[in-house]
Amino acid sequence: MNRKTLWVALAITALVAIVWPLIPVPSAEARLAAIPTSSPDFQSQPLELSIADKTFLGNAQAVQRIISARRCGNFVLTVIDGSRNRHAVHDPAYCFSGGGWSVLTRKSVKLASGDAIWVSLGKDGQTAEALWFFDDGKKQFTSPVEYWFKSSCRRATIGRSGDEPVLVTLRSLPENTIHWDRVRQILLPALGFH
Repeated sequence: MNRKTLWVALAITALVAIVWPLIPVPSAEARLAAIPTSSPDFQSQPLELSIADKTFLGNAQAVQRIISARRCGNFVLTVIDGSRNRHAVHDPAYCFSGGGWSVLTRKSVKLASGDAIWVSLGKDGQTAEALWFFDDGKKQFTSPVEYWFKSSCRRATIGRSGDEPVLVTLRSLPENTIHWDRVRQILLPALGFH
C-alpha cells in the first residue's frame, strides 16, 4: 500500500469517526412515555429523580414512579433509556451499594419472556427487595454485556438492528412486603413488559 492510499484511508476513517456519532439514533423515549400510569391492577404517581441521579444520568432519559399494586405491594419503578448515554445503564447493584445498601441475596428468576435478577438488600437494620432486568421490547435479559452489545449494534446500524434496550428496576419501599410472583405474572405485563 503506498503512502497516498494510506493517507486517504486515514482521512476517510477520521471523517467517519467524527461524523458517525453525530448521526441521530432513535431513542426509547416513546417507550418510556407509553408506560401506563394506572390500570385496574395498579396506580402510580411520579417520583422526581434526585439531583445526584439526574447528574449521573446526564443525557439518558428516565421515568421513576411509586407504584401501588393491588395484591402485589408498593415499590419504586425506575426505567432508564440509555440511548443518549449508555454509560448510565449498568447493573443496579452498583447503585444500591452507592446508596449504602448491601446486597444480602441475589438470584435469577424467570419472566414470561426472559430473565430478571431479584436481590434482597439491607441498610442500617432496614431491609428491601428489588427486581431488575433489561428489556428490548421482545425479551428481558440480565447481562450488561448483552445490553452493551445490543446498544453498540444499534449505534453502528443507526437504529436498524432493533429497539433500544431499557433498564427496568422495581425496588420495594423499606420494610414493605412484595408479592414477586404476582408482580411477574400480572404487574409487569400491565406495565408493558411481557
